[in-house]
Parts: sequence; structure tokens; C-alpha cells
Amino acid sequence: MPTKQLAAAILAWTALVISGGTHAGLVGTQMDVGYYTPDTSSPYAAAVFSPSHFTVGAGQESTGDVEGVTNLLVDFSDNALSITFDTILGSPTWNPASFNGVIFTAANFLGIGSALVDPSTSMAGFDNARVSYTDHQILLNWQGLSYVDGTTVTINFTSAAAVPEPGTLALLGLGIAGLAWRRRR
Repeated sequence: MPTKQLAAAILAWTALVISGGTHAGLVGTQMDVGYYTPDTSSPYAAAVFSPSHFTVGAGQESTGDVEGVTNLLVDFSDNALSITFDTILGSPTWNPASFNGVIFTAANFLGIGSALVDPSTSMAGFDNARVSYTDHQILLNWQGLSYVDGTTVTINFTSAAAVPEPGTLALLGLGIAGLAWRRRR
């Protein structure tokens, strides 16, 4: 095999190994959900999710009832979260507390590398700065924003980059050494 082809093959293989997955892989994840305001440590008593504990799978996972006037329809996929607002109010606005929104908590490591607001999101002002995540939580903060019946918020997730194992790195080093030896020869 010519050196250039061998080098290209090794680089392609390395990129495949190091890149890991392209999606977060949320299906099968067990989650708890709650509504929090005025901060992330204060559950809001006038909001209830049913069920509040669920496993991500096909179809809608949970419905939140906020003050009996707005329902939050929660639907996860393997790499996204969509929430649809169903309200009887004309054009309500969420209170401007430091946090006013939903927190999803998983018992296991979520492995999220990035969370980006999908362009299909119809809540004006809801952007990437209003989405945060940790190893075990996803937080959506819509403090001070308005919505109407049918408003949607969709977040797309990617997985954290996989860290190569020592054996993979050794094999990569062996391939590079082989290329160097062949080039020198």
C-alpha cells in the first residue's frame, strides 16, 4: 500500500476512534423532572409533573401542570428534548426570578458534550445561554420570557468526546512509527 494511502487510512481510523458518538444516547436513561423557581434549589409547589420519574423512550415521557393553566409536554429522543406549551392563557410571561424553569436529573452520567437550541424553537428569546447541563442534570431557564399556546422549545444534544483507551493510543503510536519507518526506508 502506498505511504499516502496508508497515512490516510490511519488518520481516518484515528478520527473514528477518537470522535466517539455523534449523539448523546439518552434512550433508556432514567430521569426525574421538576419545576424550580426562584432558583435551582427551590422546587415550585404549584407545578407537578406526571410522571415525575420516567425512562427516556418512544413517545412523550411526562406532562407538567403549572398552576393549573399551563401544561408542559415533555418528549425526549435519543439526542433531543422537546417541550410543547399547552396553555389556556392569552400570552403569559414567566416571572423574572434568577431561575424559572425545568430541571431534569438523571441517576447516571448523561455524557452530554453540547446542548444547542434547535432553530425550530418558537419561544422568542430562548437561546443557548438559557440551557445548562452537568454530568447528571439538564436545566432550562425561561425566566422573564413570554409564550402562547403551542410554543415549543427543542434542544439538540451531542455526546462528550470519548477519551481513547491506552491500548488505542499504543496502536496509534505503532501506526505512526510504522509510517515513519516506511518513509525513512
